[in-house]
Amino acid sequence: MYIHWSHHYLPKVFGILSFFFNPPFMWLILSEKKASIGKYRYLLIGFAIFDMIYSAVELIIPISIHGTGAAFVVYLADGPFFGTGHLGQLGVSIRCGFISLSYGILVIHFLYRYFVLFNTRIIDRLLRPSGLAALFLFFISHGIAWSTVCEMFLYGDQEVFDYIYDAFKKDYNVDSHDLSMLMALFFDASPEIKRRSWIGILILTGISTYAVSLYVILGYKIMRKLADNPGISMTTQKLHRQLFKALAVQTFIPICISFSPCMIAWYGPVLGLDLGMWNNYLGVIALSAFPVLDPLAIIILLPNYRNRLLGVVKKPMKYWNSGTSIRPQVDSSQAITQIY
Repeated sequence: MYIHWSHHYLPKVFGILSFFFNPPFMWLILSEKKASIGKYRYLLIGFAIFDMIYSAVELIIPISIHGTGAAFVVYLADGPFFGTGHLGQLGVSIRCGFISLSYGILVIHFLYRYFVLFNTRIIDRLLRPSGLAALFLFFISHGIAWSTVCEMFLYGDQEVFDYIYDAFKKDYNVDSHDLSMLMALFFDASPEIKRRSWIGILILTGISTYAVSLYVILGYKIMRKLADNPGISMTTQKLHRQLFKALAVQTFIPICISFSPCMIAWYGPVLGLDLGMWNNYLGVIALSAFPVLDPLAIIILLPNYRNRLLGVVKKPMKYWNSGTSIRPQVDSSQAITQIY
């Protein structure tokens, strides 16, 4: 389905850029001679790998969002699973689950920064094989829970397909019965449809709210600890503040481009907002930008990474400028000798 050039191309551009920015970010982490951030580097590498997997899933399972009447709809717009019925619907559920996975990995980052300041013994346990396995299960459970809720409560059926038929014919000239979708229909539906729609959206809202609340609570405690702990050296405090600023921006990004678009799409119909295909611009494009903005935020906010990357970029420019300034002072024979 072709909706608009921005919806068609921008998510693909962001997906490709994710594979362009995250590998240099991983190189900056792994090639750093002095491990100034300690074992936290492994979490940052894990974050970069997740960003690229997120982009790969997004490119394979491109989604669209539509709000009409009392309904919220997420449907498969293109890709190899388009037109595959329930298999495509499962793909949409998995794609949506990656939103929750981004919440989960951020929770782990906040917990790590919190325990570094408050209880380093827990950090030692978490970095053991059993601790890492527990962290992975904690992380993956977010995506499993989200996708399961989508499959159990937000699946499309004949009643919801019929409800959105006219809107999809008018806006996209497609038959809604041929699409793989997830949907919540809050009013003007059978009691069963309304019940499972409300249950599904409220559970997803609870997962999102728990994650964002945890960011705020742990972030506040971390800031208080840094401000009220004279036992920490100025150098260590400076490093912690730099890392916390980066993590704060990493948190601000998904709140703006994941949490907020989801809330608008979910509760717009409840409030009587007929957003139509505007959800694609407010939500789909914003969701696709997360894996690109994430590594850029850390590189820009951590001086070591920022300066090293700028140094790599400036080297060819310095070499070119120095060659340009020397060239007029030598004759052609000297120039040939220098080239070889």
